[in-house]
Amino acid sequence: MNDMSTYQYKDLLLKDIDPYANAKYDIIRNYLKGKKLNILNAGCGTGELAVLLAKDGHKVLGIDREPEYIRIAKQAKEVSYKTSSIEEFEGEFDCVISNDVLEHIEDDKTAIRKLEDMVKPGGYLILTVPALQSLYGFHDVELGHYRRYSAPQLKKMIKGFSIKTRYFGFTLIPVCILFSKILKRAYPISSHGQGILLKFLLRMEKIIAAPLGTSLMLFGRKHNYELTGTSCV
Repeated sequence: MNDMSTYQYKDLLLKDIDPYANAKYDIIRNYLKGKKLNILNAGCGTGELAVLLAKDGHKVLGIDREPEYIRIAKQAKEVSYKTSSIEEFEGEFDCVISNDVLEHIEDDKTAIRKLEDMVKPGGYLILTVPALQSLYGFHDVELGHYRRYSAPQLKKMIKGFSIKTRYFGFTLIPVCILFSKILKRAYPISSHGQGILLKFLLRMEKIIAAPLGTSLMLFGRKHNYELTGTSCV
């Protein structure tokens, strides 16, 4: 797994049954609903989001620098995959999605410039990252995060796009503070009853964006000056 920790590997393998991750996937899928796009899933991990996007009718290529993750992802036939870092990859796409990746990259500014360059004029850039540096704790350290982000900070880093952002996971901020900052241990695995409550809360957050959260989502539309001079999200 190269420099990936066991903690991070286990966390990634649980994404397909993680209601928090899947709620964010649903928000992304709803944003792209009705479109048929050529999508790059940059830092695709084991491919859960890529497969869902392919089932929605998009043509999806997933890349990840970790060969083990690509090996697992290739078990799903709906998506094409390549082992590559963001910085080394070349291509142009209708939409580039990078889900919980930038926080793992020390030079995130260079990675962002690369992601921007791979979006066609008029195309879409979708990023998700952990939110609020004040929440940085045990979970971030174990996952190899360099940082967490605020909405103004992330928006300032993106050039040449019309942008909107939203936070997600407001109801989980107390859990993050308790386990990651105070107790300094892994988040608990929910019981059946707790899981039902969590899914209900996350369902509400998919509909109503909160002013803060444990995650930050950015949706950008690249300016297409040749056609319109500007482009709106």
